[in-house]
Amino acid sequence: MKRFGLALLGLLVLGWTAGAQTSREELLSHMELTAGNYANYPLPTGHLTPAPAGYEPFYISHYGRHGARYMTSDKHYDRLNRQLDTALTLGLLTEYGQDVRRRIKIATADAKGRAGELTTLGARQHKAIARRMYDNYPSLMTKPLFVEANSSTSRRVMLSMANFCLELKALNPTLDISMDASEHDMHYITADKRIVVPESRTDDALYRKLKEFKQKLLSGEKQLAALFKDPGRAKTFIDQYTFADDLYNVASDMYCVPELNLRFDDLFGEEGMIDGFRVYNASWCLWEGLMPGARTAYWRIYPLLQNFLDEADRMIASGGSGLRLRFGHDSVVLPLSFILGFQEAIHATDDMEDLHNHFSIFRLIPMAANIQLVFFRKAGSDDILVKFLMNENETSIPIATDCYPYYHWSDVEPYYRNMIEAAHLVYKETPDDED
Repeated sequence: MKRFGLALLGLLVLGWTAGAQTSREELLSHMELTAGNYANYPLPTGHLTPAPAGYEPFYISHYGRHGARYMTSDKHYDRLNRQLDTALTLGLLTEYGQDVRRRIKIATADAKGRAGELTTLGARQHKAIARRMYDNYPSLMTKPLFVEANSSTSRRVMLSMANFCLELKALNPTLDISMDASEHDMHYITADKRIVVPESRTDDALYRKLKEFKQKLLSGEKQLAALFKDPGRAKTFIDQYTFADDLYNVASDMYCVPELNLRFDDLFGEEGMIDGFRVYNASWCLWEGLMPGARTAYWRIYPLLQNFLDEADRMIASGGSGLRLRFGHDSVVLPLSFILGFQEAIHATDDMEDLHNHFSIFRLIPMAANIQLVFFRKAGSDDILVKFLMNENETSIPIATDCYPYYHWSDVEPYYRNMIEAAHLVYKETPDDED
């Protein structure tokens, strides 16, 4: 259907341009964004366009990343402690190096036995998102709805789901909530590794380029010079890039545990933290296949898109109302935003030096990142409208509409089904661990 007016076209062009860019001034004004996928969930703009006259919400279909967490492995802490302890024994630590070692010890003790676990902040993030969902759609959320929720089997994700659902239940005790976390649902809650991803002739070259980019931006020279009296001797037992990478990960994760009142950003300075963000921004873009020339790893998210489509069609056919919640990981939210065609996710380039000006993971996969499809109907009409939200902000998809930010489901549903069909997915008997 052709529903693309000139006024709408202008609106979309402005939205796509503004949403894709990241200025150095923005990062310098909000240094927490340099934590990339460790960044705290940003408050949404609060602007939600009213639905066309007569349309009311009847269904929300959602996928959310877990909230703020501890690092998923102790490897960064373990390496840093060994290296700093060795340097102390050898008398190599500067006064500043001894202070950094002291801070690392505090952070290590707090994280002990908590690898990958949800933090207190992570629980608060999901409660807040649930409250805003309730407040934004009162005509739906105050009903005695059935709420179906599934999560991955990761403990931090299960707890995120529980915090979200319990908050909704406190707001509306009439909700009938089902929560589950089972291997039965992992083929769509997480990437389905049974799906064969075709090789790309340029993929290896992109990974070589990424390695060079990483080692250039996280060279470790500044950190070694600041922490060690004899950086040359320190290099005999420390790999510079790995050392800087470990420190950047620790610095980023501190935003997930604000109650510790610890910071390591001083090890990098503003420019260094921005460089760390740029490294992981490029890494995620390539890992998930969103960079031109990369393997199409995002194909493994098509079962989730299929689940969104099938369940929406069943709800529409039933004439009922409901809420569908799914909880998982950044490695799903990011490629899902891409295959949906969200303006924040589709402008990647293989120019890693310039990538952050077009694609930014802090816009897409901060802690507690989420995607919501909100469905609307009108009495006496078969026309179903849907609105797309990226982290609770309205966004656009590459489909014509005459009522942006609302889209006609009769246009949206076949577009995505054709996308899945065109991929001609092939499944292996058993998944592998290639990535």
